[in-house]
Amino acid sequence: MLVRENSLNVTGKLKEFIRTSDKGNTVKAYFCPECGVRIYGRPGYVKGVLSLKPGTLDDTSWLDPKTALWIKSSQHWFELPRYTETLQEQ
Repeated sequence: MLVRENSLNVTGKLKEFIRTSDKGNTVKAYFCPECGVRIYGRPGYVKGVLSLKPGTLDDTSWLDPKTALWIKSSQHWFELPRYTETLQEQ
């Protein structure tokens, strides 16, 4: 879930690691040092935007995804709403 960097408020310390995406871009990933869950990523190819993992939000009831990425690796049992645009990769 892409969000503006200045709209996210994270409390507590996070650890980071740097990885290279399938497209060759650098991405910094930030995760909980206690449980290892990734919270968000900072893509190197765009400024001021974070890639938030929506499952880490306290309240997800307001989420209404319109597009799903990486469908080629999704679980066979997971069904998206019919109106969702799907992309096989990023």
